[in-house]
Amino acid sequence: MKALLKRIVTKIMRQGRRMALSKGVIARSMAMGMVVGFSPTVGLQMVICLIIVLIVNRLAGRYLFDMVIAVVGTLVVNPLTMVPTYTLYYLIGCRALSCAAAVEFESEHQVHQMLTTLGDGAVAIVVGSLPFMLVGWPLGYWLGVLIERFLERRVARRQARQVAMARRRREARPQVVHENG
Repeated sequence: MKALLKRIVTKIMRQGRRMALSKGVIARSMAMGMVVGFSPTVGLQMVICLIIVLIVNRLAGRYLFDMVIAVVGTLVVNPLTMVPTYTLYYLIGCRALSCAAAVEFESEHQVHQMLTTLGDGAVAIVVGSLPFMLVGWPLGYWLGVLIERFLERRVARRQARQVAMARRRREARPQVVHENG
């Protein structure tokens, strides 16, 4: 888990270095990505993020969301965690809707099949995912703010080191005294 988080933060840091991200872009993008990631849109998360980013940035006329960071946010539910996550969505949704029969997912194929039939099971999964999507927004935003602060501190430390190094070099130069004769 620690290695995965490190990889995610590293990708975001690289993206932050490549682009001049304005304040809040990382937090908003991560929050939006996590909401989409928690939604029962198997295989469409990246496309949904792309569409949202393009439309919102175009309508706003400025850079509100970053595509790479939003896609990283969608990784909260991935092929390794999909079956248990969607099972949990289904169970929560069935409690809210009182499903006729409980199904236990054993494979990714079953999840896809349940969602594509658009029956009671698909509705239960959608309803069961809503609490996670609602929690995903503030959680993603908070994580994004933490990453932004980390990056800002890192830039400030780097600038302070460069200023200190320039000062040491200037002080280490031999003083040239000009004599007027």
